[in-house]
Amino acid sequence: MPYHEALAKIIRQELARKLPPEVFEDQEVEKKMIGGLAFVVRGKMAITASGREGVEAMVRIGPERQEALLPRTGTRVTVMRGHSRKGYIDLDAEGVKELPFWIEQAVAFNEELTRN
Repeated sequence: MPYHEALAKIIRQELARKLPPEVFEDQEVEKKMIGGLAFVVRGKMAITASGREGVEAMVRIGPERQEALLPRTGTRVTVMRGHSRKGYIDLDAEGVKELPFWIEQAVAFNEELTRN
């Protein structure tokens, strides 16, 4: 399934800015999965440049952040195979306008996941 390559490039650049250099260079992997290009950091999916219709990106932010951040413009709960995915948010074209913010949220949650 095709994904938005220009968006993937922006995600890659933002991750390079927000992650420590050694993490970005050694622990950031890109995989075609979940209907797009997933950016896996420290072994955990953080954000995906989506190929699903109407979805620009899927961001893994955790259940607590999901509740707090869903009211933001351009967001909705990720639904895959008919089931809501707790802890994930889909961004439409409006939501992607705040991509640096969303990547910051994904990186923060990724750090929480990998700390333990």
